[in-house]
Amino acid sequence: MTAGRPAVRALHPVISSLYIQFSALALSLDQRLDTLEQRVLHEADDQELAEITAIRHQAAVLRRTVTPGRDLAARMPLIMSLPGTTSETQLYAEDISDELQQVVAGLAAIGERCVALLALHASLASKHLAVVNRRLAAVATIFLPISFLAGFFGQNFSALIGSIEGWPAFLILGVGLSVACAGVTVFVLSRRGWN
Repeated sequence: MTAGRPAVRALHPVISSLYIQFSALALSLDQRLDTLEQRVLHEADDQELAEITAIRHQAAVLRRTVTPGRDLAARMPLIMSLPGTTSETQLYAEDISDELQQVVAGLAAIGERCVALLALHASLASKHLAVVNRRLAAVATIFLPISFLAGFFGQNFSALIGSIEGWPAFLILGVGLSVACAGVTVFVLSRRGWN
């Protein structure tokens, strides 16, 4: 205890300056998350995952650092039992407890935002993969009947190739059937809303 000042009152400016620094760190992490959120919504890649994980780790370390101080400041009967405490001391102790509680709550909120942003990133990546798979399925669906026709007419049976000769037969059966199969398949897929 300093001359005429209770210990809690003397500690108040020190703890408040720490609170300001932790609050500034939490605010900068929050702003980084805002920027990352916009980047994830526009184009999600692995770089954002690394940054989100780093922010989450940093917020967890800061929270583990501040939590014991918050818990100690929340023990009002212990603080009030210190020598030289007055009713004014209780106000300072409550203020310190509130400030530290806000910092811990802000850091916990940042951790939760990181988890939500990681889930959003995974969801968008999954959606992108689903779109790619759907397009690949459409391409495979278009070329499956053409592959069947090529395999069927590629058989060397005299009944198939013995009576089919000349350019007109090739254009009608070879090219025409393939184009017709592809056209019908694309038409059916477009009617069903496939991209």
